[in-house]
Amino acid sequence: MNKEGEYHGNILDTSFTNPQFVNEFKVFARRKSPTNPWTMHGVAVPEGKIEKVIARVQENLIPNTPYYAHFYRGDDLLVVFKEKVFKIRPDKSTWNDVIEYGRALGIPDEQLDFAPTTLEDEKEYYGRK
Repeated sequence: MNKEGEYHGNILDTSFTNPQFVNEFKVFARRKSPTNPWTMHGVAVPEGKIEKVIARVQENLIPNTPYYAHFYRGDDLLVVFKEKVFKIRPDKSTWNDVIEYGRALGIPDEQLDFAPTTLEDEKEYYGRK
């Protein structure tokens, strides 16, 4: 599924000023919340376009809200907030700064798990084999 050099990411449709923003991406999976009006979209981004995609995500995130998107590939984990980007690893020991930043925005700890963070995790997260 994952092409060499390709990033996978997770974006929430309700976190953008235009929920149709997700259509700019190659979507490989969707996960609808059973209790909330949102859908998480698994997206693929070519390596050479990740910086441009990060900028587009930041432009389109709803201002003054605690939303974020994240992208991963191998040992890279990129967490994108409206005003800041964190480059960390899937290893949770590298997450302290991004968790503190998220908490300062009012994001509950259970939403700062950045799931999924690997290709293996995404199979379970999106219910794929």
